[in-house]
Amino acid sequence: MKRYLAGLLLLAGAICESGPATAQEVKTVNSKSWELNGLIQAQHSYNQDIASEAERTNEGFRLRRVRFQARAKLTDFIETNLQIDVRDNSPRLKDAEGRITLFQHYYVRAGQFKVPFWREELRSSSRLLLIERSAVAEFLIGQNISARHLGFELGRSSTSGLGFALNFSNGSGEGNKEDAGTRKDGVFINNGKLLAGRANYVLSKSFQLGLAAAHNHVGNTIGTENTTGTISAIAPDLNWLLKTSERNEVEFESGVVFGERKSEANLPSDRSFAGFDITGRYRSRAQTASANWGGLEGWELAGGFSWVDDNRDLSENETSYVRFGPALLFGKTVRLQFNGELVMPNAPGAENTFIVRSQANFIF
Repeated sequence: MKRYLAGLLLLAGAICESGPATAQEVKTVNSKSWELNGLIQAQHSYNQDIASEAERTNEGFRLRRVRFQARAKLTDFIETNLQIDVRDNSPRLKDAEGRITLFQHYYVRAGQFKVPFWREELRSSSRLLLIERSAVAEFLIGQNISARHLGFELGRSSTSGLGFALNFSNGSGEGNKEDAGTRKDGVFINNGKLLAGRANYVLSKSFQLGLAAAHNHVGNTIGTENTTGTISAIAPDLNWLLKTSERNEVEFESGVVFGERKSEANLPSDRSFAGFDITGRYRSRAQTASANWGGLEGWELAGGFSWVDDNRDLSENETSYVRFGPALLFGKTVRLQFNGELVMPNAPGAENTFIVRSQANFIF
């Protein structure tokens, strides 16, 4: 698998490099056109609460994301998308989908892609308001009702008015197949499936409201042993983008989620969960870029608050997160971000932690 993904990257790089050198246009056999792009995110993090003599490192660098994406337009109505990630030198397939447009605004898509649940998760990692997604987003990924899954989707795209998406997938995460004959191994590889839906209403160019719901059948029935259950959630959200001037803007994004894990047999006792996140950003761009500072043309200041309750019957399961920090803009494709994150668990005896992250984003 690693050799296969590495080969794809090398081949794509060779194609892109050979174009200008030979002054010839690359021919696409089955497509009208191709579009190639990528993302590099180099990140440094420091946790002051980990001692230097501890078993874990307290600071260092990593390649948070190294993405390569190829989009192909087969016809006026059919598109494909392939995205590979080589995070921390470990190749992984992210997106692999085909999409057919129906009646101009409707579509069907099949393959691996993000299910339409949490608004922040649907935002590209290259366009996040802060360095990382919120703790709520990470929690929902752990419940396997968000992020990427293998499946099928029907929806309506709209830049104004109502848009929607209905998704039917394995509900077991990236790359996990559940076709006939797959061995049942673990909670999320089973005969159950995830059903997720989302409605998004665009009131104006600056304001959107969304409502999503998900229902995932988990666990297994093997012989007389029954460990099945369900994970269900509902999540309203919003996005507000306000242009304060020609070159300045304020953006807010917020969502709340309520859900429950229900046992139908021998799983742990039923419990409900909840989460909330609000993130905001102020962005200012200069009239001209600075030639002496690498094309620096703007800056940002962002902050956010998140709250996650893994078990609403016990207050000790609550954790709050505060994140904040500035960013420097070098055109529309390069951004240097700096974030501080304060984690405040409510469990008795648990201590707060403070993490500092910095990240360079290069979109190419």
